[in-house]
Amino acid sequence: MNTDGLHTWSDIIKNYVNTLEEGDKKLSYVNELVSIFLSKKLISAKATSDAEQADFTKLQNKILKTKVTAANRPKFESYYCILRDRGQIEDFSKDIEFISNKNNFVNIWICRSVELSEGVVPGTHIAKLSHSSSAGSSILDRNDIKDNRYLTTSSLAKEIIDGTYPDARLSKQVKFLLLENKGSKLFDEILKGNYSVFSGLENSSDELDSWGGKYTAYLTRPPKTDFLLKQLYFPVENNYHLLSLLPSSSLAQKFYGNHFAKDVRKTKEKTNKARLSEIYAKDLSIRLPSVARLLVTQSQPQNVSVLNGSRGGAIRLLSSQPPTWKSQIKPPINSKSWFDRGVPFSAIKEDIEYLRSFFLRFEQLNLSTKDPKKWIWLTTWGCRILSNVLFYAESIQNLPSGWSCALDVKLKLEQQYFLDPYRTDEVFSKAKEVSDWQNVVAIDFARWLNRKIQGNEKKFTPLAEHTKLWKELMLRQLREQNQMVKAVLAAKKDEQA
Repeated sequence: MNTDGLHTWSDIIKNYVNTLEEGDKKLSYVNELVSIFLSKKLISAKATSDAEQADFTKLQNKILKTKVTAANRPKFESYYCILRDRGQIEDFSKDIEFISNKNNFVNIWICRSVELSEGVVPGTHIAKLSHSSSAGSSILDRNDIKDNRYLTTSSLAKEIIDGTYPDARLSKQVKFLLLENKGSKLFDEILKGNYSVFSGLENSSDELDSWGGKYTAYLTRPPKTDFLLKQLYFPVENNYHLLSLLPSSSLAQKFYGNHFAKDVRKTKEKTNKARLSEIYAKDLSIRLPSVARLLVTQSQPQNVSVLNGSRGGAIRLLSSQPPTWKSQIKPPINSKSWFDRGVPFSAIKEDIEYLRSFFLRFEQLNLSTKDPKKWIWLTTWGCRILSNVLFYAESIQNLPSGWSCALDVKLKLEQQYFLDPYRTDEVFSKAKEVSDWQNVVAIDFARWLNRKIQGNEKKFTPLAEHTKLWKELMLRQLREQNQMVKAVLAAKKDEQA
């Protein structure tokens, strides 16, 4: 809620209550307050003699079964009159009249909110995220100790506090406690004993202490557990070690806000589209692998907490698998062709499947393979695959030069020239100069790519013109690369001289 220009707690509270637009419920709220007041007083009534006990007990049972609502005010007043006339309860006529005559809606709203706010608490770790029916306590963690080995609420640069409640209808009550003024939240001021935050809103001098005292009691109740929290306690000497922690709604919200909020998703869609189209975008394209989506009461997410409602009841979980160690890059001396094993299929899978589908569609439509638009698409996607191939080739080319002189090398000589470009021994260099190795490597690439596009089912049969295109794309890159290699070797020779 925007509180710009509001400088006092009284103004902020008034503004909040007014934005709820519940003024038309004033009479209903007053009647509800009378019902709440009478329900509490009626429970304290006592029979004056043993002869009255039977009738008194029956009436008490009726009172206990009557729901405390505005509509039931007449019932509670009727019970009150009966007990008062019997002398079994004090006369509270002045109190009832005081409540009935309330006219300031902000005051009425606060009085009602105080009565309804038991179980309404701010928190960073929400019990209901473990189970929506959990009656366990939520925790407000404001520990500022940071340890880079752990991700905790203290890791957040800016505090994020959620609010939970027994019933989603009370979400307005917890948002009320989370109101902020000059960096301090309303519930913080109450816990400090600063009940003057309500000054100017009370109808009597006793109301400030009454409101503050009740809120303080709600906010400082000792924590309790619940079997639905699914917590495990392991005994350690005379104590225990908690094995399962309460989920942090604050951390979940930070992760959601950074990667899955509506405005963030829109930005991601734009950057991903730019990445696929290979055009510039000012924002980074970030992809999170292996993200799981845990649903928390998806049908009614607001029943758990305020922030769970804003997340649509979903918590995103990153993979907790240990890191996968990359194997050491080894020279391809045991294969005749590097292409067969040197390029992971996962790196080109999407492009290969697109090309295969593209070819099959054009065959079904009997369109000419010489169609200019088709040729542009083939060139574009062929270059994408080639880019990946050259990326993995570069990792081999960056190995210490001369690896191809191993005695047991099986790699064909032309691919040795391609993948061990900085080998400078005389015999190897002279043979490379007179060899048509670039043409051979380009043909190897074209045949390999055709096999990948065909796949195991071989529904598509590559034509000679496809082979020619792949070959030309590779030749162009090899010529550029060879010029660069020659320049590097010449520069090294000059340095040695």
